[in-house]
Amino acid sequence: MERVAFLIEDTGEHLGCLLNPETVVMTRTAGVEARRSAGGKLTGSGLADDPLLFTGGGHTELRLDLLFDVDLAPANLHLQDVRQMTRPIWALAENSAEVERQRRPPSVRFVWGRAWNVPGIVTEVAERFDRFSPDGSPLRSWMRMVFVRVGQSADEEGGENYELAQRLPAVDLTAPPVDTLPVFGDGSTAPTGEGEPDGGAPVPDVPPGELGRLSLQAFGTPLLWKLLLEYNNVDDPARFSGPLAVPPLGEAP
Repeated sequence: MERVAFLIEDTGEHLGCLLNPETVVMTRTAGVEARRSAGGKLTGSGLADDPLLFTGGGHTELRLDLLFDVDLAPANLHLQDVRQMTRPIWALAENSAEVERQRRPPSVRFVWGRAWNVPGIVTEVAERFDRFSPDGSPLRSWMRMVFVRVGQSADEEGGENYELAQRLPAVDLTAPPVDTLPVFGDGSTAPTGEGEPDGGAPVPDVPPGELGRLSLQAFGTPLLWKLLLEYNNVDDPARFSGPLAVPPLGEAP
């Protein structure tokens, strides 16, 4: 039986697992958020369910439990610490890759025979050691990993909503703004002394659903939030302040 492996796309490095997982848990979260106002979530005694905002996209993740043991490794490796096998996989959750001058976890493919070939990034890794040598070196590791699928963006051919994106009018990123949008966020999770431009208040932490709402309010579609942030020179889509300037739309293709 073929073994599970992780292929690092930037370097071509191939990281094989010692043993295949007994189970793979795959979960999917749709791209929806609770609708909000300046005062918080929209709700009321007459509502059976919270109003939802459909932001597009979504979230797909795989959870794997992997076992590593020095006694099960090939004899030619001469291992004395199980971390010699697990540290390369642990490093997949580090910000070791650079994309557009920003550090991020490396792009990886989860490969298992011909049945699994999933592009994504490793967002969480945890290890439990339960066997040790006399000098304290761990000899067995139970590793739990969270792997999040990363698909193509809507404006790339073959990506989700590609055909819809082709029918949208172009955004003129060089023209003067035609409107402004308020940005809602509490900023309560901003670390002390960080995210405070010019000594002011902390930069708000913006909920993911707010991005789709801003794009929908500005352009009539939740798909163009990246262009809205680009027009306002926003580098971090999770933390920024408002209001945002709205660029004009060009003619539809």
